[in-house]
Amino acid sequence: MDSRGRPRLAELAAAGLRLRVADVLPLDKVAEAHRRMAAGGLRGRLVLVP
Repeated sequence: MDSRGRPRLAELAAAGLRLRVADVLPLDKVAEAHRRMAAGGLRGRLVLVP
């Protein structure tokens, strides 16, 4: 996200928007993340971090 979207994201968070995160994975696990998304059944997002 670029800096233009951050104010809007802050507004949504202040309004009560909550995102569920199922798991945080290192970027080198992108194939695993893809398999998990394709398999379905996740309750939340998968977040990849460098």
